[in-house]
Amino acid sequence: MGLNDDHKTTIALIIVSLALALPALAASIAMACYICHDSRRVANWITETATPNVTTTATISHGDSVIGLDQMTIESYMKVVLGESKRLPGHEDAACCICLAEYDVKEIVRCIPECRHCFHAECIDEWLKMKGTCPVCRNSPSPARVDL
Repeated sequence: MGLNDDHKTTIALIIVSLALALPALAASIAMACYICHDSRRVANWITETATPNVTTTATISHGDSVIGLDQMTIESYMKVVLGESKRLPGHEDAACCICLAEYDVKEIVRCIPECRHCFHAECIDEWLKMKGTCPVCRNSPSPARVDL
């Protein structure tokens, strides 16, 4: 009988362990999915709260002045709605380097024509209003660069 009781105790321990481990594992997976899915919203919130309410800025570097672009110039750049393949017209990046969120199906991206770097439309629109240069290669995508 002692061996039978040991067997029952072992089975009971396994059942209790699984009863504790499986919900913990499921909760961990659910939390990871929530964090990944919610990262875009958090990144947008951080971008919105960190962005000053300024329409144009100037950066002086080695005798050049780069000023933010006007809305008409920004709107002239190509916008694309991503399909199932999430293929970008320019470089094949998996994430927007401004907000760091991965691209999703049916999101709107805007591409800078000179360098063909693409970003979420709302991210690059705000960036170009303030900076006037590509966030990746720092090339000026328009005649916004003026020698001083």
